[in-house]
Amino acid sequence: MESTLIAVDTAKLVFEVAEAGVSGRVSRRLRLNRAQFQEYLVTRERSRFVLEACGGAHHWARRMQRAGHEVRLLPVP
Repeated sequence: MESTLIAVDTAKLVFEVAEAGVSGRVSRRLRLNRAQFQEYLVTRERSRFVLEACGGAHHWARRMQRAGHEVRLLPVP
């Protein structure tokens, strides 16, 4: 598995994506609409994704897993 960690902030219209490498530093930030985000998921190499556990996060987590990614949902404090 690629050693990239990808944090995603989901929203209705825009998805904020931050990619971090082995060092843990953010190496790339993306702002994607829904269609772009779906394309990103299927074209991205296998990676680890983290999302805040909210209403839509479970839907996106299932889509990420179907695309071969590892997913962690983080509890909301």
